[in-house]
Amino acid sequence: MTTIDAASRLAQLIREQIGRSRDASALRGKAPARGEARAASSARQAGATDLPALAMQRVASIDPDDPQRARKAFRVFLETVLLAELGEEHVNDPAFYELVGKVQQQMEAHPTLAHAIERASEALLAAAPKR
Repeated sequence: MTTIDAASRLAQLIREQIGRSRDASALRGKAPARGEARAASSARQAGATDLPALAMQRVASIDPDDPQRARKAFRVFLETVLLAELGEEHVNDPAFYELVGKVQQQMEAHPTLAHAIERASEALLAAAPKR
């Protein structure tokens, strides 16, 4: 499998999880909470958050001695991608973080994607500003 194929598979898994999450929310009739709606409105008024810069700050803050450092760096990346796709108003939604965990588990279970995740994690950690 080429890198492009791995990236396509990764994107497909994310789209599938997003679709399942949206379907489940629709079945529950879940509307955003007033606080979430207010936060989304405030974010729109203040302009879009610089998610990539914030993600890099978060990656840089991961303890260099943490044995889970690479996994945590990829999770930050995944959260950033999904927030950009689904909307920043989900930042305070616990269900969002459950979705991120499920997506990451599925990706890590796929051998080719696991290798791509490892390379992406290394790139994230190398690009993060030094603290």
